[in-house]
This record gives sequence, structure tokens and C-alpha cells, in this order.
Amino acid sequence: MISVTREPIDTATLDKNAVDPACGAVLTFSGTVRNSHHHHLVKMLSYEAYEPMAQRELEKVVAECKRRWPDLRKVQVVHRFGKMDVTESSVYITVSSPHRGDAFVGLRYIIDNIKKDVPLWKKEFYENGESEWLHPEDGCSPDHLTLREDVNV
Repeated sequence: MISVTREPIDTATLDKNAVDPACGAVLTFSGTVRNSHHHHLVKMLSYEAYEPMAQRELEKVVAECKRRWPDLRKVQVVHRFGKMDVTESSVYITVSSPHRGDAFVGLRYIIDNIKKDVPLWKKEFYENGESEWLHPEDGCSPDHLTLREDVNV
């Protein structure tokens, strides 16, 4: 499953579908709404998207990931748009692979490239009544944005 949705993400179903008897590594990543950002208390956030384009770009990211790491057996990505409260998942990714190295690198590739390439726009709403549009990579330190394919896991 690769999709963008306004609905809450059904993580239990995604976790169940990620299991593959040939895979010794099943990884999940949940990007959740945190309660603070740059000294602001976050009340909620909203993602906006042009759904057909976001869907196509998610599919491209996953296709490129599978091309680079062909041993990945199952990859699922769901990204929400619309309003989300603190602790809700805005993006959920599962990756299954016979071995953990490809799974870790593939998962990292997917989330980094979603933030870089998929047309989703994030607006944070703060407890003080202010709000702010953010670039998807805001809040990540530069070293978190560098994908290292040479890491032995």
C-alpha cells in the first residue's frame, strides 16, 4: 500500500501486512506530531497536498527505493493530510527484507525523500494562537538529512 489519505492511519493493519515469512527484518517508522517546535508549544498541525501529485511522487520514491535495494520484499507508505493532533501519526512506513541492512537503509531513503520530493505542505498551529507554514525538512538537523548508503547495520 502506498497512499495519501485524510483518514487516521491504520497502523495495526499495516504492521500485519508487513510480515513476510522470507523476511528477518520488518521495520516501521511512524512520524508523529510532536508538542513543540523551535520553542513553540504545538497544538496541532495540518498537511495540505494535491493528492494525485503526492500519490505519484510517493510511488516514485518507493519505486526508486526498490530499484536501489531489490531485496526489499514489502514496502508500505501512508501519509496523512488534513489536521492532526499531537501524538497522531502523519506518516507511517513499513519495510520488510530478508536482512536488516537493506531494510534500515531503504526505510531511511524513503522518509528522507518523502520530505524532500513529495509535495506536502505543513502548517503548525501553536498554543499561543500563532501558526506557521514550514518546509517539510524544518526541524531536522543537517546530519539527519544525509542518507548514508555505506552504513553496515
